[in-house]
Amino acid sequence: MNEMSLTGPCADYEHDLVELLEGSLGPERARVIRLHVESCARCRAWQAEFAAFDAGLAMALPSPALSSDFERRLQARIAALAQPANRSDVRARADREHERLVEALRRGARRHALLDGIGSAAIAICVLALARGLLEQTDTMQLLFEGPQRLVILGGIGTAVALAALAWTAVRSRLPLAG
Repeated sequence: MNEMSLTGPCADYEHDLVELLEGSLGPERARVIRLHVESCARCRAWQAEFAAFDAGLAMALPSPALSSDFERRLQARIAALAQPANRSDVRARADREHERLVEALRRGARRHALLDGIGSAAIAICVLALARGLLEQTDTMQLLFEGPQRLVILGGIGTAVALAALAWTAVRSRLPLAG
């Protein structure tokens, strides 16, 4: 009885036999399995060996023991959870959570303001560099203000500025403002 038989039960019933011994099978399936065990010597032998092995294992393993005051402590914890929360405690927790959320929003607003400042400075530097380059080239200035394509060029510049302003406004309207 130290080793399980090498033949084992019928493949279709192995798991059901274990569940039958554990008592976790439904009544109808348990009845079907019991009928099969009565008629199948191989499953009957395997079930007996498994039951003996399971009983020996249960005896060999230590049983957990609860402390003498376990029941009292459990009931106290259940009673503490079941009691309605004190209104002042709930208010204090809500206030602490509110303060944490406000501080997180402030940190986010400061971070966004810093990034906005850096972005604005970078754009201003690029515009100034571009303007300087345009002013140094006289051909470009003549093209802007005198040529037949001046309306197309000035319209393109105006459209680019309008789109940049529109994008800037859309981005700014989604950011939380400090204060």
